[in-house]
Amino acid sequence: MDPERIAALFSKPLTINKLGLANRVVMGPMAANAPTKAGGPSDQTIAFYEARAKGGVGMIIAGGIVATKRSLAEAPGKTSLRFDEDEFIPDLRRVADAVHKYGVPIIAEFIPGFGRMGRPGRGRPIISASPKNVVIPEDRFPAGMLVPGGQVTSVPDEATIEEIETYEREMIDAAVRAHKAGWDGVEIAFHMSYFGSSFLAPRTNWRTDRYGGSAENRARMLVNTISGIRQKLGRDYVVGARMQADDYIPESQGAAGFAEVAKFVEQAGIDYLALSPGCYETMDTNCAAKDGVLVKDGVARTFREALKVPLIVQGQHKPANAAEVLEQGLGDLISFARPMLADPELANKLLSGRSDDIVRCDRQNTCVRRMIFGMEMRCTVNPTMGLESRKPGSLPPARRLIQVPIENAVLGLTGSKAVMGLVGKMMKK
Repeated sequence: MDPERIAALFSKPLTINKLGLANRVVMGPMAANAPTKAGGPSDQTIAFYEARAKGGVGMIIAGGIVATKRSLAEAPGKTSLRFDEDEFIPDLRRVADAVHKYGVPIIAEFIPGFGRMGRPGRGRPIISASPKNVVIPEDRFPAGMLVPGGQVTSVPDEATIEEIETYEREMIDAAVRAHKAGWDGVEIAFHMSYFGSSFLAPRTNWRTDRYGGSAENRARMLVNTISGIRQKLGRDYVVGARMQADDYIPESQGAAGFAEVAKFVEQAGIDYLALSPGCYETMDTNCAAKDGVLVKDGVARTFREALKVPLIVQGQHKPANAAEVLEQGLGDLISFARPMLADPELANKLLSGRSDDIVRCDRQNTCVRRMIFGMEMRCTVNPTMGLESRKPGSLPPARRLIQVPIENAVLGLTGSKAVMGLVGKMMKK
């Protein structure tokens, strides 16, 4: 597909609820927020999002957000923006104002909690729909991530009705804060192997109460949250959802089963659905090394045939492949996450027929590895990523003189097949 045709497909405007999007390019959610120690947006937070808004995206979905008390406590890193307290509303408005200067709407993505991937604390075990842990085989980690022997999480406690209802209530309250802060909408995310997604499939949910069993019951927590937000903020505020579209586990329910759950979510009044491929057990499908996930496997088509709301499709880094999703009607918007780290001008280049000039993500996931190790977010192909707020010519903080060599050593050793292979052999002895 030639660049002019790609530009034409992406340039079509779209209305979500009453929110006008100038084009079909979405910046996907990522934990690249660089918040203050308290958890509010920093100058770097604002500069990061402003650069992508200036770069021409149709909509920004901000990820790495905590909306509940428990998610704050169990967050595995320190990259989360806080929507759990009113005190952060004024600074959150600064973020919204910065992107609105370019006519770009911004959506806050909320997850209830980290669930099986969370960090337990004293008197605070990890919880999930049912007591099933996460087992990530060594060969299911994405490119660039070498984990000898894989990873096994501890078995979670089954969440009580009270704990589930607390999550629902706190997410509704967080949505009210987003509205007060001038954000254009919220997205409730039940994806990967976090708390919300554990309710969606019988493989991870064998409850016998009103939150388990039928597809309607497995959708209940998401439906309750969306309905509660609608009651508080009305029909005109944008409320989207992000759902596990297929976990790619043979013994699970497949795309058709997840789409059945999504029908009840659609009836609750969502304005769009973002399709999320895989889970932590199949992490290589979510951070795929090649295009095609959701599309070549027929997952997007299954959802397209089941639902009427606009769909957001991810995982297609090559402009021609992404444009084909739009042309075939399999998705209404294309989400770019890692590619937006690599090139904040991605949207402008797509829309102006310069898709060949886009700086491509190398898909080696150094950004993800840095986040896992608690390092500041950076991109191997974009030296300015994570430094958008730094003035040209200014020196880095003194602490970076110590941190950078250590970070490079950690990334080098853990990214070495020879070193990690030796570690794997030692573990087996």
